[in-house]
Order: sequence, then C-alpha cells, then structure tokens
Amino acid sequence: MLGLFGLLCLPELGLLAFFTAGAVVSFPAEQPRPVDLVVVVGGADTDRYERGRDLVLAGYSKRLVLIEPNDGDIKDAVRRVPGVQVWDDFEPRTSWAEANNVRARMQAEGLRSVMVVSDPPHLLRLRYTWGSIFRGSELSYTLIASDAPWWSTWRWWQHPRAAAFVDSEFLKLGYYVVQYRFGF
Repeated sequence: MLGLFGLLCLPELGLLAFFTAGAVVSFPAEQPRPVDLVVVVGGADTDRYERGRDLVLAGYSKRLVLIEPNDGDIKDAVRRVPGVQVWDDFEPRTSWAEANNVRARMQAEGLRSVMVVSDPPHLLRLRYTWGSIFRGSELSYTLIASDAPWWSTWRWWQHPRAAAFVDSEFLKLGYYVVQYRFGF
C-alpha cells in the first residue's frame, strides 16, 4: 500500500521539482555588503554589468572588475566608474577558471572580500564553484543577482531565455560536481 502511495506521488514530486527549479538555482543570492572588490563575471549579452556598476557607485566598493565585458559596458564603465579593470585572460573561459583567477589576484593584492555579480539562475553553480575555490582561505565572497528583466523565480519556464538558462545550469552543475569534485 505504501509503495502504491509513493508511486502515485511521483508526478506531484516531479511537478514540485519543475516549478521550484527557478528558486533552487537562484536562492544563493545575497544582500550587498561593503567589500574590497566587485567582480562582474563574464557572459555575453547580460544584465550583470549594470548591477556591478551600481554597487560600486553606491559605495559598497571602490574597485570594479569586469570579466569579458562587451564593448558598450567597457565604454560606460570607463566613463562612469573610476579605475575600472577588465580581466579577459582566463583560460579556459569557465566559471571555475574565473573563481580561481579572482582568488589568486585577491591574494596577490591583499584583498579579502568580493561581491560576485551574475544572473539569478547562475548563482547555485557559482555557490558551488566559489565555495570550493575559497574553502580553506581567509577570503570571503557574496553572490549578488543581476536585475535581469527576463528572470522570474517562480515563472522561469515562461521566458525562453530563462528556461534555457535553468536547463543549462542544472547540466553544468552536474558536470562541475563530476569534474571538479570527483575528477572524472
């Protein structure tokens, strides 16, 4: 009888997993706090830069680093944010490489805290990545969600870009766990 009940509950569990997927991938978002450095991680055609720029202009940090920004973001940053830096020397170009590179540069420059800006569905994988890279160090990170107009935590499947992003993030997170945790 219990087995039959469990079998009957499988569709409901599947629906629950589907409808909450947006909340799961974006839940690591945190509130801004004063830090040594704001890093806007790379990604084509994103809304990340504006959020990072606004954090610096609001006084949370005096340093803004853009990783692989587009030309429009660079022009705006040079005009509005004193001392903006562009880092585009990551090989390979992955979230894991970005976190490793940022950690190395922070340690070399004596920086201790960073706010990492990315799109909401990217944050779960970033939590895994940055947590793994920063573990055992004295460095701290805070994950900040961009203000992506296409994102809805509870209706993510209704926007093609958000739906593709969520699907991709679950696959990439699985790959990261297999690759970086277990070394396969």
